[in-house]
Amino acid sequence: MENTTISVDYTVNEAQVLLEIIDIAVRSRGLSAAEAGLVLSKKVEAKLKALAPQQAPAQDPVFAPEIIKP
Repeated sequence: MENTTISVDYTVNEAQVLLEIIDIAVRSRGLSAAEAGLVLSKKVEAKLKALAPQQAPAQDPVFAPEIIKP
């Protein structure tokens, strides 16, 4: 498989929701999804941390600000 990079733009709130979805998926699948979930979540978190000094998270009305975890 070719190692090609793609990029997708998310709002801050969409990225936070994506992290929640990754968390839910890892909890659902367990250890079999843990490594992939960790790699993906670290990439998203790094981008959010890099953006943090520049921009405070804005509320996006399309996405829930917080997902209740089971």
